[in-house]
Amino acid sequence: MKVKSLQAPLLNYWVAKSLGLNPVADQRGEHTISVANSTTGELESYQPTIDWSQAGPILAAEWYELETVMIEWLGPHWPHVSNFIEDPLVWFMRAFVTTRFGDEVEELI
Repeated sequence: MKVKSLQAPLLNYWVAKSLGLNPVADQRGEHTISVANSTTGELESYQPTIDWSQAGPILAAEWYELETVMIEWLGPHWPHVSNFIEDPLVWFMRAFVTTRFGDEVEELI
């Protein structure tokens, strides 16, 4: 599946995989993936595509790699600029997954 077309929860899943986490599908919400809390081991909702507190550390740590992907995607004839404005975290997380796995990933869930 093309990373540029990933949506939650699959995109959240691949972001978690990119970070070395063990994501699991969570039935509590439509777009929810859960990961184990590093301290307690309890499952917690993981939604960096809509949660700035989860996406922010990724953006801060990986900005230069993300910027490279975004510059490639945001060429002068890029057809998704309005979509980017509406959902910037989705596009940033797609760029993050691209830096780890390339332009395509397996559709798992």
